[in-house]
Amino acid sequence: MKFNFTTIVIIIGIFFFVNGFSEQKKNNTPYPKDSVVATVGKIKITIDEYLNGYEYGPAFYKRSKDSKKNYLDYLIREKLLALDGYFRNLDTTRSVVETFNAFRDDLATEELFKEEILSKVNPTEAEIDTAARQKLIDVELQWLYSPSQEEIVNLQDSLRSGVEFQKLFNKQLNDSVAVDDRALKSSRYHLGMKNPDLAKITDILEIGKYSAPIKSNNGWYIILLKNFHYNLVITESEEARVKNEARQAVIKKKMDELSDKYVNGLLLEQNPAIKRKPFQILRSYLGMYQLSQEKYKEWQLSEKLKEALNEYNNVERKDYSKISLIEIRDYNISLEDFLIWYRVRDQYLKFDKRSFAQYSRSLEQMVWRMVRDRILSQAASLKGYYNRKVVKDQSKLWMDKILYGTVKDEIINSIIIENKEIKLINDSTKSISQSEFIENELTKKLFRKINELKKKYLIKINEEILAKIKVSDEENPNAIELYTVKRGGLIPRTPYPAIDNYWARWQ
Repeated sequence: MKFNFTTIVIIIGIFFFVNGFSEQKKNNTPYPKDSVVATVGKIKITIDEYLNGYEYGPAFYKRSKDSKKNYLDYLIREKLLALDGYFRNLDTTRSVVETFNAFRDDLATEELFKEEILSKVNPTEAEIDTAARQKLIDVELQWLYSPSQEEIVNLQDSLRSGVEFQKLFNKQLNDSVAVDDRALKSSRYHLGMKNPDLAKITDILEIGKYSAPIKSNNGWYIILLKNFHYNLVITESEEARVKNEARQAVIKKKMDELSDKYVNGLLLEQNPAIKRKPFQILRSYLGMYQLSQEKYKEWQLSEKLKEALNEYNNVERKDYSKISLIEIRDYNISLEDFLIWYRVRDQYLKFDKRSFAQYSRSLEQMVWRMVRDRILSQAASLKGYYNRKVVKDQSKLWMDKILYGTVKDEIINSIIIENKEIKLINDSTKSISQSEFIENELTKKLFRKINELKKKYLIKINEEILAKIKVSDEENPNAIELYTVKRGGLIPRTPYPAIDNYWARWQ
């Protein structure tokens, strides 16, 4: 039994679950979903791409007059910049290829899990009703904590002798222990998702009653059910909403369980093992970039690196990246393989730098996640999921998006590198920050670049199809930002490519 009351973390399933596995928006037009709304040079924008991008994108264009046309204009600008990337063969550069491969791997494994996991998820009405009821129950808990059994027994004796729980509770609070470290308010459903063991204990407690001492991995607890509320009176629409949420939650829970079982089966079959010396090399190498000089020196990572490299005296320096980091039954994974995986995801990955042990452990967890990703990608490849039309079509859209971002980043970098431009900010622009100056310059350069590309590439818009496309939020000044991100797959991403928020500056 494991408890962690200080920080209760939701364990997200291995694979993402967004709107029923990101089911595509319905095509309400009289045209097939692959009908072309616009062409930009050789790139075709279909109804399907338009709808998915519109619905999952930011809200700024949904608030504007003629929302649908504005969105298409922004999308066309991104396609023009992508065409410039194709023309200059940026789609063959290392960074673009590595990023594209990560997205394509994710798309292929998504198809694998739709077919081999989601298709097997069949929630019962009883399970859905139970989850719906739990969503209507609110619980409030408090607890006493001690790292030692002797002290927790003393606290229990004090309670039995008549000392009020609240008095002992308040006594445990201090500058380093806040109320939130010893208390929790949650629905019964979310409590069960976050900490099933704690939820089971809560179920057998009465309001105002406390539990016997409970041992966890980090100490002892006595739990008090301070309050319990069951919302019996709800409207019909509220009931329908709760029932739908419960259905989705049960499906996700079952899918996560099946996903864990599926992935664990693949891992056991391949029997991967991390090699100690290469791991030490990787740990020191990444530490050069992720740690302060003080910590790098304090943890003696330079010395550890030299010691590990002594094992590879016969390997030339240029070949260090080829050293095998993970041994798997059917193949090995090199240091270079991991670094490619890491580079694409470094903005999402965080090291725990509180101690050397925690830093090492967080890196090890990343390595195991990379192993999982590689094994899943291999399984998807062997079963032919990369050849599916949906994977190929969506991969093409992501390549367009990646190239747009690459070309935009090139322009930003050119502004930063051109030191003369930065240094020649005259007195009239001293009131703005450097970031504002760069944004202003970016807008000017992009405006000129896009106008040049419009002369180079033919743009055609099918106004009839555009007029008949139905979207969920149009010309609504109160449209809200809703960020939908798939997590738990091979790379965090929006369900479909969405236009850049940057274009809001052009409105």
